[in-house]
Amino acid sequence: MPPIKIAVIGAGMAGLKAASTLHKVGMDITVFEKSRGLGGRLASRRTEFGHFNHGAQYITARHPGFNTFLQQATDHNAAQEWQPNLHRGTPPDATPSDAPTHAGNLALDPWYQGVPQMNKLIRPLVEPFEIQKQHRITSIETLTPQSFMLHDDLDGEFGPFDGVIVTAPAPQTAELLRPLSSRFDPIGDVVIAPCWSVMVAFKKPLPTAFDAMLYPSPEISWAARSTQNNDIFHRRTPDHWVLHASPNWSRDHLEDDKDRVIEKLLSALRTASGIKLPDLQTVQAHRWRYARTEIPLGRSHLNGMNGRIIAAGDWCLGARVEAAWRSGQSAAHAMIETLIG
Repeated sequence: MPPIKIAVIGAGMAGLKAASTLHKVGMDITVFEKSRGLGGRLASRRTEFGHFNHGAQYITARHPGFNTFLQQATDHNAAQEWQPNLHRGTPPDATPSDAPTHAGNLALDPWYQGVPQMNKLIRPLVEPFEIQKQHRITSIETLTPQSFMLHDDLDGEFGPFDGVIVTAPAPQTAELLRPLSSRFDPIGDVVIAPCWSVMVAFKKPLPTAFDAMLYPSPEISWAARSTQNNDIFHRRTPDHWVLHASPNWSRDHLEDDKDRVIEKLLSALRTASGIKLPDLQTVQAHRWRYARTEIPLGRSHLNGMNGRIIAAGDWCLGARVEAAWRSGQSAAHAMIETLIG
């Protein structure tokens, strides 16, 4: 009997957790990722002056299963605890979360980072299944109630597959799945905020005792140094920092050009820190159009087409990386129940 063939759209935490779980029970898995790298918002930007973690800055674990995963990642030298000197400003009404900026109960939950970059956290999930990078899937074609073809933006055609799990951001998942079944209509109720991220390397260390600042200003929800060296006299140069704009500021400036965003957020950092910023070695900006879940779906996944098409992602359960892991696991278990029983 030929193996069951499953397509997973998206190679972030949710997609790779689903793919890994299905691969372990013997299914033939193909992952499709629109970008060049893996990890989704567990992202790292490589520059000639070093790496910047410009997506999620750290993660926490509350669910026992995800805590076990983090311990596995630590054993793989893919994760380590992070204890920065933290300055806490006055937060807005929203609760901090770790996608892409913050995580959990700041007083109780240990913080973890990927090693040497955040995207290495997915290392324990990458099994010997096929991963098709730089393939943006634009439609799912139903051949029969049990068979599906995928089409990408370059007229590529893939399949047939016995099932599909979609883990793209909620608006993109809705665009793919709502034409197939009204069961996916609730995705339209999910609200996700954008986030502007600025990556800056100062020629000299930023003269502050803090390595991370939580809500230092109305414009900035998070600012953090990339190194874990807390000794202000022995910090590396250039000094790498990542700034995340607040959700409201990102919405108001969503279509601004990158140079203007950089200027405004560096000005906000200067005002918030009360110090003159050192000269810049390099600076870049990245817009996360779908960054932080504000109103989640409220359930671990959605399925339709007799359980053979499943939507999953952090947006199902909340804004935490842990939510993505749990959703991917739940989606995989639902697919196993449908196809294997």
